[in-house]
Amino acid sequence: MDSEKDDKDAESEQSIIKKESSVKAEVKSESKQFNHHELIKLTKAIIGNIVESDPLFSGLPLDVTIEELKSQIAVAQGQAITLFLNRGELPKLAIVVPPYNTTVLDLKKAIKRHMNLALKRENVKKKISWKHIWKKYHLCFKNIRLFDNNENIQSYGVANKAELRFAKKRREKNKLTKR
Repeated sequence: MDSEKDDKDAESEQSIIKKESSVKAEVKSESKQFNHHELIKLTKAIIGNIVESDPLFSGLPLDVTIEELKSQIAVAQGQAITLFLNRGELPKLAIVVPPYNTTVLDLKKAIKRHMNLALKRENVKKKISWKHIWKKYHLCFKNIRLFDNNENIQSYGVANKAELRFAKKRREKNKLTKR
């Protein structure tokens, strides 16, 4: 009795294996083989179509990053704010940051990320020395200099769609007083 049961189990396993192999063969014959570059191109095209068709993502570039998608969703849900960095004759740069518990240092890091991404999209190979930028310039909002990196941006009055700019740091004369 046990041997009959074992034989039936073995037969059913073999029939399952045959069915699986025939299904795999059908899938292989129906599916087209893509190389890596074709697959990347196809994926980018599909993502581009989704970005163009969705009104929420319509302002985003075609080579959108995951961070940009998440930021755009957070803005739509009210979980993030968009600030604009006025760069003089260059176009304004939109920066997305969380509205609460965001320090000036967090804002500077977000500016660095967005600026580097914008330069990469424009195929600019120049490296920016952010150490030099923050040494020579303050961020400014309505003529208020954001000089304390640990201060919350809300304490300066920075809110959604606020415009920031770079302001040259003033040199302090006579730092050391003679005694």
